[in-house]
Amino acid sequence: MIFIPKDNRRRRFQLVRINSIHSILTTIMVLMNIVFIYGLFDSNYVKEDVYFEIVEPETLHYTFRARPAQDFGVPFNSTYRNIGLVLAEPRDGCSAPLNTLELRNNIVLIDRGGCSFLSKCIQAERAGVVGAIICDNDVSNDEQYIDMIDDTTKRNCSIPAIFILGRDGFMIKKNLNTHNLIRAVINIPVNMTHVLPHQQKKPPWVLW
Repeated sequence: MIFIPKDNRRRRFQLVRINSIHSILTTIMVLMNIVFIYGLFDSNYVKEDVYFEIVEPETLHYTFRARPAQDFGVPFNSTYRNIGLVLAEPRDGCSAPLNTLELRNNIVLIDRGGCSFLSKCIQAERAGVVGAIICDNDVSNDEQYIDMIDDTTKRNCSIPAIFILGRDGFMIKKNLNTHNLIRAVINIPVNMTHVLPHQQKKPPWVLW
């Protein structure tokens, strides 16, 4: 019978443990490399919703939730305070706008439909806007957000593009029309991280 000193056994156990941990870490690193190399991880799926608030008119003084475009456009890298939200003319934003002067350096509100989301974003960018908000053309939609994707034309848009509910878009346009306004005044984006649910000023016509 071979006697192995206690210190040697402890040392051998520690070596085995270290080797096991090293093997596990190596396996994790290999799997992560495979995931990134073959595109199994797509950062588009972790894009967080964006919030903005309307300052004027007072009848629209709520915080709105929006869904960023999934694979085109850029995030909001700056916070815009008291910036104009101007309706697109034509409303679908599929052609060169007729109200370029009003749109420049503001945010544009565009209706869904008529062309791809990407085409709307590109037309908006050409008009000199700093961001595009696209609202669903189903005015009864008060809960279903659409994931806006590109149109496979290999084009891109270099401004932020976000999607809002059809009900939100309808109420914004209705109130602007009621007050004979060509724009609303908004703050975007708004940080809601530390705002408690009961402190959020949500539009009364939607749930989120």
